[in-house]
Amino acid sequence: MKLRVVALIVLVVGALPAVAAQAPPAADSTALNDRDVSSVQDSAANETNTSDADANSSDESESSDYTKLYVESEYDHPDLKPGESTEFTVTVTNREDSAVDLDPHVHVPPVGENLIEKSWVTIEGDSTVAAGEETEFTVSVSVPDDAEIGHYRGQVAFTDETVTYPGRPERPVHAAGVNVRVWQEPTVEIISSTYLRGQVEAGDTTTKQIVVENTGDEAAPLSPKLQSERNVRYGGSSSTIDASWVDIEAPSSIAPGETATVSVTVSPPESADSMRYRGELDLGLKDPNRDDDRNHWQRVSMNFEVWNQPEQAFESSFSVSEDAENVTLTLSPRAGYGSSSSDRASFDVTFVTPDGETVTAERVQVTDRGSVDLSSSTRGSAQQQGEYSVRNGGQQFVYRIDDPDAGNWDLRVMPENVIGFSYEITRNESAE
Repeated sequence: MKLRVVALIVLVVGALPAVAAQAPPAADSTALNDRDVSSVQDSAANETNTSDADANSSDESESSDYTKLYVESEYDHPDLKPGESTEFTVTVTNREDSAVDLDPHVHVPPVGENLIEKSWVTIEGDSTVAAGEETEFTVSVSVPDDAEIGHYRGQVAFTDETVTYPGRPERPVHAAGVNVRVWQEPTVEIISSTYLRGQVEAGDTTTKQIVVENTGDEAAPLSPKLQSERNVRYGGSSSTIDASWVDIEAPSSIAPGETATVSVTVSPPESADSMRYRGELDLGLKDPNRDDDRNHWQRVSMNFEVWNQPEQAFESSFSVSEDAENVTLTLSPRAGYGSSSSDRASFDVTFVTPDGETVTAERVQVTDRGSVDLSSSTRGSAQQQGEYSVRNGGQQFVYRIDDPDAGNWDLRVMPENVIGFSYEITRNESAE
């Protein structure tokens, strides 16, 4: 029973370094977690002290023979470029009753991917630690100039004691992980927004653009396509965008030092339901300075609202007092995404007097609003204009009726090229 406890602990802690290093899954892990190695040693030590009826077990005896050394590391798993280096301190504490001879060395698993080279790591420190004392080691990691990008892993071990688990190679007990991500500055980047969104009337079209820059020395491939999302389910009034609605135009590559534009046109049919449609565009970009298995950076989210022109006007009622000098109506088309059509938003506004007479309101004011950000933000609906990030704040339309009759009025509004709007009815009354 006690052997099973030790084996379970080894299984759990053996999976942790793979997560920290963003390397292969836990099943391919070959290193124990620095802190949890001590847990294995604690368990073994406790078994030695509490064993009775199972004391004759050969397996237990083997697991109880670990030297009581505890390894603590200050390593923070840095990102290094070729030619860069870092160093960190490892503390080894001896809780035995006598001095322990150490054998500091680099341990590289016999199998696995992206294993660190022993020549990258140097270890400096004493070869013996006295009973009840601790000693520090300085570990240096130097990435050579010709190193390829990727995540590299290994361990710094301080004894030749190892622990095994069925189906996995031996790994050191007294060790600290050495994991490093080797990277270079990306040469292919999306310099526009990675989030395409908009509004489009059913039966109409809208086009959005994505701009990609290549600062490298070789051409970058470009093959955008709409991702298949059969297993994706969106909540509420959202659905997956139909691939037949989407047309993509782009060159097949981006020359060194150049930019390329990807045009995405969305054309929902007249029969499309009014709702939000989502999808994801994979640009098919490759950057020699990025890991091939981490391509999320070149994916673009799509979010389009499809709407239908209403057949009936919006209606509302309001009352007017005898003190009212005039009534103003302010209509604000919903801002944010902008209209898919080149036609500007407009409204057909009529009022119905208390006597049932129809009055056409006079539009007396149109206001355009927006905001400018110098932080170069391209999030959301912002558009980059040189040094400025510009957001459309929408418009306001003001209508007025002078000397209105007192009583209950009706308002009728028919929107054109508008997916939504807010309204405000103001009665300007005299002070008398």
